[in-house]
Amino acid sequence: IVLFGSIGHILFASAAAFPLAKFRFPGNAFLSKLIVFSLMFAPAVTAVPSYVILARLRLVDTYWSSIIPAFAMPLGLFLMKNFMEQVPDALIDAASIDGLDYPGMLRRIIMPAVKPAWITLFIVSFQNLWGAAGGTFIYTENLKPLASMLTQIAGSGAGVARIGIVAAASLLMFL
Repeated sequence: IVLFGSIGHILFASAAAFPLAKFRFPGNAFLSKLIVFSLMFAPAVTAVPSYVILARLRLVDTYWSSIIPAFAMPLGLFLMKNFMEQVPDALIDAASIDGLDYPGMLRRIIMPAVKPAWITLFIVSFQNLWGAAGGTFIYTENLKPLASMLTQIAGSGAGVARIGIVAAASLLMFL
């Protein structure tokens, strides 16, 4: 879940941020403002629409129900767009003159230039997915991630009797 979600987040955010950062088209300013506006939404606000979409795609109770929503986190798009705007347009023009297509420009010029952004994005996405409970969309016990199991163990209400088990589960998750 964590690896596929983090890598997919970087790929989707980079592919969407490149045209927003380097090309001018009608609605570009509106989309940029919409990205900033979407940063204000708490995950609880988007939980119901996410559930409805995943249920219609028949992805509830699968690992993909935790992976696919991670692709669309607005923080990644915002971060990649801002970093890509700092890359000089002369590099894009030179690559275009040399005959490089847009996917090639993204892969060979832009992505190496914004390496700090996608490394930061990988770390943030990794942390978000690692700590995600996953119980929102996954109901089968053997499919639940470690964070969800730890929350379930800690919240079982056994009190002092379970402190050792919770400590052991926390240590395993930390490792």
